[in-house]
Amino acid sequence: MSSTDLGRREFLAAGVTGLSVTAAYGADALGVTERFDEQRVTAIVPWAQGGGTDRSMRITTPAWSDRLGIEFVVENYPGGSTQVGGEELYNADPDGTTVAMWNMPQMQATWLFQNAPYQMESFDYLGTHHWDPTMWFAPPDRPYDDLEEFVEYARENGATVGITSAIGNTALSALLVAETYDLDLTIVNMEGGSGVRQAVLAGDVDAGVNQPWAFNPDYVGDVLALGSHTAEPQDLWPDTPSFADLGLEDVPLVEEGLGQWKLVVVPGGLRENHPDRFERLAETYSAVFDDESFLTEAGNQGGLDEILEYRGPDETAAEVEATSQFMETYADVVENFIYDE
Repeated sequence: MSSTDLGRREFLAAGVTGLSVTAAYGADALGVTERFDEQRVTAIVPWAQGGGTDRSMRITTPAWSDRLGIEFVVENYPGGSTQVGGEELYNADPDGTTVAMWNMPQMQATWLFQNAPYQMESFDYLGTHHWDPTMWFAPPDRPYDDLEEFVEYARENGATVGITSAIGNTALSALLVAETYDLDLTIVNMEGGSGVRQAVLAGDVDAGVNQPWAFNPDYVGDVLALGSHTAEPQDLWPDTPSFADLGLEDVPLVEEGLGQWKLVVVPGGLRENHPDRFERLAETYSAVFDDESFLTEAGNQGGLDEILEYRGPDETAAEVEATSQFMETYADVVENFIYDE
């Protein structure tokens, strides 16, 4: 969900980043050289390679590695709408050698609706990364040009809609549109943004719900951008109307804006038991957002630099709690969908 509103508060091969031996902050400065296995940090991504979370982590870890003076190894654990990766993080030792890039509200939904063995307090939070609104896409050969026309089409014909997970912001957007307009939608979990993108590009679905950056703005012109689940148009896909522009204000969360936060999480207990390690990880992660090489690469990644929004550990923890409360508000909608599946 949003940075300012409760409603908007709401990514396989391992990849190795480079290690700078002349880093501004070395492992000795962190004070835990002997506790790091071969001086490396495992960076967990609870989605398959190629999606928005994976891309975000892989362009972040090189600059972070330079500052920390320790090698990062990115490992993907897709499945279970992020619960597989979540459990990998939950079971990791809280010694500073494991971090994860996760996303809200998928993270909260795993413990609210999937009986995950962890809760909010099972983790510590280093900081946010960026916020990406929820948007609807369609293959270019469909007989509708925006979401208002899609609603009319689906009312007459039914439609198949791809989502990134069975829980979270894309599922919620699809469910709220279907409920608001009494549509017969077949909603299909594609288990990640790359799956939704491929299904839309291949014409295998009538529409797909993803985030504009995660879908990848390089595909502007290759698909129909039907509308964003926001009050104002978003910036990355030019000329894409918001739900409010289309007169779809009856759908909940239009004014607040429905989207997805990405954030960096570590196993719970690190901050309390090893505060120096936690602080060094937090400080060096924060410094990434002032790194010119990172900002340049983010700009090369379809305009990611335009939506970066760093927040520190305490503010991030507050966002996590607020998003948990927000998801509980729509528990009936999500649970009915999961049960029907």
